[in-house]
Amino acid sequence: MEGKAITIYDIAKEAGVSTATVSRVIAGNYPVSEKTKKKVNSIIKEYNFHPNAVARSLSSKRSRVLGFITPEITNPFFSQVFIEVEKHALEKGYSVLLGNSLNNRKLESKYIRMLLDQQAEGIILLGGLINDIYPDTNQVNDLKEIEKKTKLVTINGKIDGVGSLSVCTDEGKGIEMVVDHLVELGHSKIGIIGGMERITTTQVKIKAFKQALKNHQLEFKDSWQIYSGYDIESGDSGLKTLVDTNTDFPTALIGINDMVAIGLVKGNRKLNRDLAFVGYDNTDLAIASSPELTSVSHPYSDLGKTAIDLMDKDLDNKNHKDIILDPILIQRESTLLKNLKTE
Repeated sequence: MEGKAITIYDIAKEAGVSTATVSRVIAGNYPVSEKTKKKVNSIIKEYNFHPNAVARSLSSKRSRVLGFITPEITNPFFSQVFIEVEKHALEKGYSVLLGNSLNNRKLESKYIRMLLDQQAEGIILLGGLINDIYPDTNQVNDLKEIEKKTKLVTINGKIDGVGSLSVCTDEGKGIEMVVDHLVELGHSKIGIIGGMERITTTQVKIKAFKQALKNHQLEFKDSWQIYSGYDIESGDSGLKTLVDTNTDFPTALIGINDMVAIGLVKGNRKLNRDLAFVGYDNTDLAIASSPELTSVSHPYSDLGKTAIDLMDKDLDNKNHKDIILDPILIQRESTLLKNLKTE
């Protein structure tokens, strides 16, 4: 058979069995004698035969394909979660198709429909519609119909009335850890910059921030909490707004994510104020920053593994209890160099 592409028919002919038997050996979920199984697998190994994925899905009635839809894959948080999801999916024998919706809800819905057309066994949603405080009613109804046809798993977000399986990091707890850390270092004047008012993950963090200040009997000042977005420029612009609207100033600033925190650091180089900075997500940007950023880390590997485990297990969406994972505070130069208790 040298010099030509090997097919399942060639394998069957050399093994002296039917193509159906070869398919059963490949699928691994039908009874085949050990002697026949060893013979077929030996020939498959000899010719380095890789069965066509479509053929395998037809024989097993499973596509082994999952979809992963996120609004901005260039955001290091989203890309890091995707890497972990894909890694654990491959270990379970799945392939993952990525849909980058570019923060466009219509494109997000289009990707979902495309994945259904490709018979995806499940769809994982991170960001986008599942984080809208006021999601579009028509799109929500679409999701309700889609969950009847395939399994939905959401990461760090959920929509009321849609029975998706859900795993998330306790982002509120992460903010509490940040405030505790800053207070321990002697800070009593703390602000938070970034995010959008209409996004649930932002509101979770803001709510936790207010409560954490209250726990320490510290004042929350409206003018020290600024919605500005999620990218580096949002940190820079948020800092400018803070300066323009305040005479009194915080000693520590929390960025809603690492990119915003880096924007704060960048903007402060022009102002040269003596500030401590904290990011959120603990992406590679936190280490690349100067100074290196203190940041809250998601348990990335656990997020990816849990999402795939939820997808792989036969669970009832309606009776499933959401899985909440603990964050980790990683302390670095951006706060430790600004320890008020040592001054």
